[in-house]
Amino acid sequence: MLSSEEASEPDPSMWLRQLVLRGFQLMPPVRDGSGELEALIYVRPHGDVIDIVEVLAEDHVRAARVPRRGEIRTDDSAAYWRITGDVIDVVDQVLALPEPLIRV
Repeated sequence: MLSSEEASEPDPSMWLRQLVLRGFQLMPPVRDGSGELEALIYVRPHGDVIDIVEVLAEDHVRAARVPRRGEIRTDDSAAYWRITGDVIDVVDQVLALPEPLIRV
């Protein structure tokens, strides 16, 4: 039986499901040479930008809004917006991004 503290803790998978409900696609999982899961990557291309969420661990998530130029660059100068943190904080920030798109 769960304690009241365990029952009230938020489930990070609920936040990841919110990404899908908001139009993000889950890419094939990234695995290492032995087949161990390394990352889950969610992407949402729209207009001239792509929103990317990379889940490396429950407490190690990166997200960015980058220009849509046919390739995804990971250097900081290419991002319009970037954040790191845990699943809940990062997904909350991503879902709060304004919908009006940046035009380049």
